[in-house]
Parts: sequence; structure tokens; C-alpha cells
Amino acid sequence: MVYGFSSRLFIESCPACGGPSDGGFCEFCAAAFARVPNACARCGLEQPVTRCPLAVAGWDVDGMLAAFSYGPPLDHYVHALKYRGTRSLGRALALLIVPALDRFRGEIDALVAVPLHRKRRCERGYNQAQEIARTLARELRLPVLTRGIARRWATPAQTGQGALERRASVAHAFRVARDCTGRRIAIVDDVVTTGATVNALAAELRAAGAARCVVIAVARTPLGSPRWGAPEPAQGRNV
Repeated sequence: MVYGFSSRLFIESCPACGGPSDGGFCEFCAAAFARVPNACARCGLEQPVTRCPLAVAGWDVDGMLAAFSYGPPLDHYVHALKYRGTRSLGRALALLIVPALDRFRGEIDALVAVPLHRKRRCERGYNQAQEIARTLARELRLPVLTRGIARRWATPAQTGQGALERRASVAHAFRVARDCTGRRIAIVDDVVTTGATVNALAAELRAAGAARCVVIAVARTPLGSPRWGAPEPAQGRNV
């Protein structure tokens, strides 16, 4: 009786509806978030991929898990995490993708959250990717690497930029000053659009010796979204 009473005191509230939850969003609210159907294991976009990002701007990532499509109502909670100081949503959003993590179990041995520049981290008070990574690390029982991994400068907002523009804006934006030899690393972020940011970080991790770089994100921006900007000229075969 005592145990039952005390356990009820610690039932979580869903951040969307306020109802009871086993952790993060309740099943009803989570069901409202659109998943990416038939996602490509390499780039995370819905197949068939008509504008292959691997062909347009190069690709340093070996695989991608981004279970949800970035759009309403999920975008509201991602925005609240990033810009409204709702730090607890990092854990709630991370818990949404925990069931899909089996794909990478045994294939990675460390996580790296996409770092914020120190100026933006001071403005927000935390790194939203780090909040997501912390929960994923507990589920996977893996470390989150932070020492020696930094963002050199605060890149401008990329919304509306095409893949090549985004790639240019984040080129060499990251610094990896640690030995990652043989590491199989999962890069963690909230949303992936063209993949420019995660690929720029993957390139630096590989230069530091990483053997494998995959991406785990909450959401993938679908092709055709205004966030992609104008289409880039084709430079390779579509897949």
C-alpha cells in the first residue's frame, strides 16, 4: 500500500496535454508526431529520395536515425526547447526515439552532441543537443564525449539556405582536439535538414581518427520544406 501510494506521487505529466505519462510524452500525444516512412538508412529521408543529399554536397555520415518528420505539432516542442528555455523537453524528445535505438546498439561506443558556440550557449543557458544526448547515453549506457570538441564560431541561421550554402557556412566550424582513433561515434542533434552541420562535425571527428560516424536526431526535415531553401543543381545520380 505504501509503495503504491508513493509511486503515484512520481507519475510524470505529459508536456503536451498534462496527462499522466510513463516518461516524456504520453502515448496519445506521441502518436500525433508524424514518422518518416521508409526512411533511407544513410540520409534519413523518405524513399525514394528525389534530391539525394549525398550527391549534392558530399556525405561523411555512415547512417542516420531521425524517426520523426519535422513539422507540426513536433516543431512546436523543438522550438520551445531551443528558444523558450524549456530544458526538460530535451529528455521528453529523446525518449521518443529510444525505441528505435536498437538499430545502433553494438555499433557505436560513444555519443557527441553537436556543440553550440559558447556565445549561444550562454544565451540559451544550455545546449539542446546535449540535453537530448544525455538521456540517450543513459539508455545506451555509453559516454557523451565533450572534452576537446567545440564550435569555433557561431554560424548564422541557416533557414532558407540550400544544401551547398549550408555546407559552406559550417565548413571548418568545428574543432576536435582529442584522439578519437577507432571510435564509433553517434552525433546527436535535434533536427537534421540538409545534413550540412552533422557532416561538418563528422568530417572533423574522422580527421581525429573516428572509424564510424552515424547521426541520431529527433527529426528530419522533409524535402520540399521551406527550410531546405532553393533546390541545388543536380551533381550526381538520384537514388
